[in-house]
Amino acid sequence: MNDSEGMSTRSANESASISIADRADAVVVCVAGELDYATTPALRAAIADALSRLSNRPLILDLTRVTFLGSAGLATLIEAAAEAEQQLAPVGPLRIVVDGTRPVIRPLQLSGLDQLLRLYHDVKDALADHQ
Repeated sequence: MNDSEGMSTRSANESASISIADRADAVVVCVAGELDYATTPALRAAIADALSRLSNRPLILDLTRVTFLGSAGLATLIEAAAEAEQQLAPVGPLRIVVDGTRPVIRPLQLSGLDQLLRLYHDVKDALADHQ
């Protein structure tokens, strides 16, 4: 990240941290730790904050450092994708970076959300997708 890019961090609690990178090419919300009942309110707030910053840039949710994805986290991903779909028509849907992170991929596969959400291996791949 260079000096022209802003970053803010929210601590969801001791089990997770959430940061927003306001980049020239996208707004990237990065989550590290556990996405569960206790941490999803902070994620919802971060996504709302990120959506307000877009200015015709895509929104990318980076989950590559998530160690646990519970049902509350899955519900938040569905809500975020729906909200982004309403607001992001010019720049496309919410893009979710999962890499090969088993704690994230497995719940997405079991719930069938891997077929509904736009998933990518890294931020570069997410940025390269022009729909």
